[in-house]
Amino acid sequence: MSTKPIILLPNSARCFSLGAAIIAFLIFSFTALPTAKAQSNRFEAGVAAKERGQYLTAIRSWLPLAEDGMADAQVNLGHMYNEGFGVDRDLSTALYWYERAAESGLGEAKYNLGLLYFYGDGVPKDLVTAITLFREAEEQNIQEASYMLGVAALSGDGVPIDKTEARERFERAALAGIPEAQLAYASVAQSGEGGEPVSSGFFGLFGSNKPPEGRPVVAYVWARLAQINGLTAPELTQVLEVAEIMLTTSKEEAEGIITTCLASELSNCPTAD
Repeated sequence: MSTKPIILLPNSARCFSLGAAIIAFLIFSFTALPTAKAQSNRFEAGVAAKERGQYLTAIRSWLPLAEDGMADAQVNLGHMYNEGFGVDRDLSTALYWYERAAESGLGEAKYNLGLLYFYGDGVPKDLVTAITLFREAEEQNIQEASYMLGVAALSGDGVPIDKTEARERFERAALAGIPEAQLAYASVAQSGEGGEPVSSGFFGLFGSNKPPEGRPVVAYVWARLAQINGLTAPELTQVLEVAEIMLTTSKEEAEGIITTCLASELSNCPTAD
C-alpha cells in the first residue's frame, strides 16, 4: 500500500520561512522582506483555499509562486495535478513541477517523484531511480520515504529482499505517525516477518530454529492506531480480525495500551522487538 503524495502546509514551508527571510535581508536589502512576506501570505492563502475545497483558487495562488521558483509552491502545484484536484489529472505536469522542486533539494518533492517512478505513474517504471529518490528524501527526515523503502525491502522491488530492514523501516515510519506504516508494522508484527528466529532444543544448541513468532498485541495496537489515524483498507480489517482472535490479553487491556500509547505521543508504544 502506497502513501499519498505529500502536500506542504505553512508550518512545513521552508522557502520563505523566517530563516529564508533573514538570508534575503542579508543578500538583498530591506525591500526583500515585504516581498518574502507577501509570497508567504500567498502560499498560505493557497493552502487555506485547498483545505476549503477551492482547488482552482489554490492553484491560482501557487502558480505565480511556482513560476518564480518557490519549491513549496511547486510541489503543491504538482500534487494538485497528480491527484486531479481542480484540474484533470495530468501526470506529465505533476512530473514537471515535482522535478523543479526536487532540483531545489526539497525532500517532499523527491519523495513524490519517487512514487511516480516506483509505480510507473506517468513515467516509465524505474525502481533504481525511485529507490535513490526515497533514500535522498529519507535523509531529509521524510518518514513516508522510510515506509516506501520498507515496502521495497519486503518485496524486493529495486533492492534485495531484507525483511529485517523492512520491519525496522516500518517501525520508524509508524512511530512518526504514518498510518500506512502503522498497518505495515502491525502486519509484520502479526506474522513475525523480519524478527529473530526462535531457537528450539536444549538452550538452542540442538534442533533447528523455528520461524519468528507473531506478536498479536503489538499487531492489534498498531492496526488500531492506523485505524484511528483514518486509514481504511481491507488489509486493516483482516489484521484486526486475526489479532483479536490471537490476543494474549483482553481486548479492553489492549485498548488501554493504545490509550497510553496515544497519551505519550507514540513514545510509549509496544514494539515487535
